[in-house]
Amino acid sequence: MSNMTIDFNGQSYLAIYNPQTGYYEVDIQAPEIGGIYNADITFTDYVGEVSTDSKTIQIWAKEKIKIETNKVFMWIFDYKDFSVKDIVEIADYEINIDEETNANTILKVLKKTTAKAKDIIVIKKNNEVVYWGTIENIQNEDGKNLYEYTVKYITNLFNQTIKLENENLIKTTGIEDFIEKAIKDNFISSSDTFINKTYLQIEVKTHTPKQTSVTNVQEGIYNLHTWMTNCTQSYDVVYGFNVVDKKLVITIEVKSIEKELIDVKAQAISNYTEVFETNVVSKVVVLTSTNTYTLYLLNDRTTTTDGTNPNRAEGKVETVYTEKYEDAPQKALDTMKANSYNHNITFNYYNRLIKVGTPIAIKTKESLIFDTYISAIKITPKKFIEYICGNIRIEFISKLLKERNK
Repeated sequence: MSNMTIDFNGQSYLAIYNPQTGYYEVDIQAPEIGGIYNADITFTDYVGEVSTDSKTIQIWAKEKIKIETNKVFMWIFDYKDFSVKDIVEIADYEINIDEETNANTILKVLKKTTAKAKDIIVIKKNNEVVYWGTIENIQNEDGKNLYEYTVKYITNLFNQTIKLENENLIKTTGIEDFIEKAIKDNFISSSDTFINKTYLQIEVKTHTPKQTSVTNVQEGIYNLHTWMTNCTQSYDVVYGFNVVDKKLVITIEVKSIEKELIDVKAQAISNYTEVFETNVVSKVVVLTSTNTYTLYLLNDRTTTTDGTNPNRAEGKVETVYTEKYEDAPQKALDTMKANSYNHNITFNYYNRLIKVGTPIAIKTKESLIFDTYISAIKITPKKFIEYICGNIRIEFISKLLKERNK
C-alpha cells in the first residue's frame, strides 16, 4: 500500500489519497507567523520504493486589529509582597524613559489610592505595557481630587549602595551573572529576611565575560543601579520585566536588537533636529595602583598605544583611574566610546513606540544615513512620541579635519 507523509513546520502529517481528484490531500496547521516555509514530502509506493521532494509554501499572516481607546491605566503593586493594590486610569502623564539621566515620570490621577513610596507600577496604553516604574512620592494639593505621582524607571528598585563581592564573575562567567548575583544576595535572599523581595525572580539569558571591573566603587561599596545603567551604556546589557505566576521576572541579557530604518521624508516624523558634536576625547590616560596606561585615537577612528603615530587625531585628553592595571585597556576604550554617546538627534514619531536601546538608521532630508540608537523616550497624551538618539557613528574625525580646512 502506498502512502505519503509531509513534514511541515516541525510536524509530520499523513496525506490521504482522494480517488475523485486523483491527488493526495492533507490539512496542515498554519504557523502564526507569516513567511516562506518548506514542506518535505516523502512518498512510498506499492513496492516500497521511496521518493522525496521539497516544496516552498508562502504563509500569509492576518494582520492583528489594534483597537485604540487612548485610555491609559496604571497597575499598582505593593513593593513588599507584590500584591495588586489598585488599578486606576491616568488623567494626564509625561512618561520619560531615560536611564542615562534617570529622568522623572509624572502621572496625574483623579482618585485617591493606597499607593505609597517604593510601590511598583506598570502603565498600559491600549492594553500594551509602555512603562515600568517605582513610585518616588505622591503629592496632593489642598485636598483636591488630583494626585500627582513622581515615578522613576523600574531599575531604580536597585538604587542602593552595596558591598562589592564576587567581582571575579565579570571576567570568568559573565557581566550578567555578576549583576544577578548582586541582586540575589542583596535583594532576594539576604540574611535580613525582613527586607527580602521574594517575589523577584532573575533569569540570565546570556553570559558575556568582560575584562573590566566595577567602576563606581568607593571604599569597597558601590551603587548597584548606577553600575547596571553603566552596563547598558557600555556593554549593551538589557533588562526586561514581566509578571509570571505573581512573580516579577527580571531578564538580564546582552542583546543585539534588529536595526530599524527611519526615513525623515517618508514617515510621519516632525521636529527633527540634528546637532553635530565635534569635540572628542583623543587621548586617555589611565592611572592604576601600579602603572599608567595611555591610549590614543587615530584619524580613522581606530586606537593605538603608540604616541608617535603620525595619524593621531586631535581632541581632548581625559585622565581616569582604575585599580587594576589589567583593566586599564578596557577602561580606556570605554572612555573613548563616550565620544559617540552624545544626544545628537531628536525627532517626534506619530503613534509609533520604539523601545529604548533599539539601533536605528536615520535617513535625513539630504538622503544621508546615520547609524544611531534610541537613548530616551518621552510619551504624553499627544499622538507624537518624542525620541532622543545617541551614539551617532558619524566620522567625527573627518568632520574635524574638514572644519580645520575651511
